[in-house]
Amino acid sequence: MNTVIAQDGEPFSLSVVVPNFNDAKYLKRCIESVVAQDISPDEFIILDDSSTDNSVKVISEAIHGYPFARLVQNPVNLGQGGVPNANKGLQTARCKYVYFLGANDFVLPGLFRKMKECLEANPEAGLFSAMVWLVDEDDHYLRMHPSPVLSLQDKFLPPQQCREVMASKGSWLTGQTTVYRREALIEAGGFDATLGGLCDLLAAQVVASRYGAVFSPSPLGVMRIHRGAFLVATVTDPQILDAALDEVARRGPLVAPLLFTPGMLQRTRQRFYFASLRLSLGATIKHIQSNSGVLRRMALSMADVVPKSFGAVRTALYFLIMRPFDILPTLWYRMLGAGIIQLRERVANRYPPHC
Repeated sequence: MNTVIAQDGEPFSLSVVVPNFNDAKYLKRCIESVVAQDISPDEFIILDDSSTDNSVKVISEAIHGYPFARLVQNPVNLGQGGVPNANKGLQTARCKYVYFLGANDFVLPGLFRKMKECLEANPEAGLFSAMVWLVDEDDHYLRMHPSPVLSLQDKFLPPQQCREVMASKGSWLTGQTTVYRREALIEAGGFDATLGGLCDLLAAQVVASRYGAVFSPSPLGVMRIHRGAFLVATVTDPQILDAALDEVARRGPLVAPLLFTPGMLQRTRQRFYFASLRLSLGATIKHIQSNSGVLRRMALSMADVVPKSFGAVRTALYFLIMRPFDILPTLWYRMLGAGIIQLRERVANRYPPHC
């Protein structure tokens, strides 16, 4: 990579970290998508957490011939959904920016160039993120991830605006495209394993609330929807989800008091309760009712009467009940915004991605 001096005087450099445990099935696609970028990372670290499948063999073969790539093998499994392994990657990385990519996900051409352009132009930013496509276990395109479209062009959001957007519109940050200024992430405490699948979201929100963030309305990452996904496991287990949300409520105001106000914490809980209802197909409804007020309990009971064959109707009702404050932002920033971006990608012959 050509050395470029950013506005803060420090050269732009990028570490790509892939924590892995038993994802041999998807590793080749993941690694190839990184080494095929037109701008190579300064270092590419794959940390294998004592996999019991043939991950090590797949990694070794896939990175052969790429001097910037290396395999790090943990002598014992660190567990906890790979969070300690990701933190090990954070400590191992040596570049100004660090990007974490799930071993079962992959990236599309141009992501690293877009990161570099945006962060060189805005070196004060704590992170960069773009949009992502969703695919299934067999790489079949599903849809665009419904994150808010904050702008139709690359945009820097200062800290206060980041806090306002997260409170009023929800998080736009997607782990498959988020690159952190390494020191900002370390200062935020890295990834908290007690938060389960919410750990990267909290870390990204804290960094953005402190330093601001760059958003690009470019779908350049790919999230794989598959059985056993860490976030899904967290959200669909009521006890695990409540423990994680309780920890957010405890830790959030300590690390980012301007962001995690009582109102923001309440909205965060309701947003994740909706996600739990949606992803569990209503299986967690009794637990969520037990943590809701009388009117919401009654409304959820009425929604539960809708036959499960009408899944879209049930989901819409769950949304109206749990997230009434997000109705207008969802229509404008998520549905309309995503429609515009998908139309733009289709016109540019980039839609759907060639998966």
